[in-house]
Amino acid sequence: MFNEKETEYSTKSRQEIPVMQTPKYIASRDKALKAIADRPYLKESDFWILMNETKSGKMAYTGLIINHNACLKINDNMPEKDKFNPECVSVDKSGYGNSLVYTYINKAQGIYEVGEASSTNCKNAYPYAMAYKRLFDRTVLKICKLAFDGIYSDSEADEFKERYEEEPQQVTATPEVTLQAVKDLALTALKGYAQRTGKDNKAVNEEVRTFIGKAYKDFTADDWRGVAKEFERRK
Repeated sequence: MFNEKETEYSTKSRQEIPVMQTPKYIASRDKALKAIADRPYLKESDFWILMNETKSGKMAYTGLIINHNACLKINDNMPEKDKFNPECVSVDKSGYGNSLVYTYINKAQGIYEVGEASSTNCKNAYPYAMAYKRLFDRTVLKICKLAFDGIYSDSEADEFKERYEEEPQQVTATPEVTLQAVKDLALTALKGYAQRTGKDNKAVNEEVRTFIGKAYKDFTADDWRGVAKEFERRK
């Protein structure tokens, strides 16, 4: 899931180092899997892992990043009353530390959010676009409740790349939890495949059994992972 690995390459030591999964990453992964299951337009490829190297020489998975296009898709598919409203945006060109700040205030939604850009957190040549993008993504993620479980927008991912001062607690998912998670991901892919092709459940299930070559009850986590990847790309 999400291209998880047992080791990751360290640019500092120039070698593969062991991976550890933090509780915050586990929570964000569970939230992302539920989001994918609930929203057929979201894909596993819309997310990537936020990781930070610890002082002890391990790579800590600390959260998930969702890309901007996925935030756009979420907003497009929300009820009209919940969508990002540009009329609720104001801009301050002389914020703290000479930063550019966009502010979103929507009393009906109960949302107050900001998106800022300054010389310290924006290295590109388009500070207005970056500040607005941060505001949009943060607002959408807050409205759809993904912001509360360690899922961040890619517009601010670099701000979370920091070295851990203390060793985070490592959490390892049980085989049962992993199996159920990848099964849920595969079932979401199969549902989308059925909708795209107009095939009924019986026909889709037969294709799955033929593809894997064994009965459903014998599927492993790797089998379900293979089903998810295969049927997500099938037309």
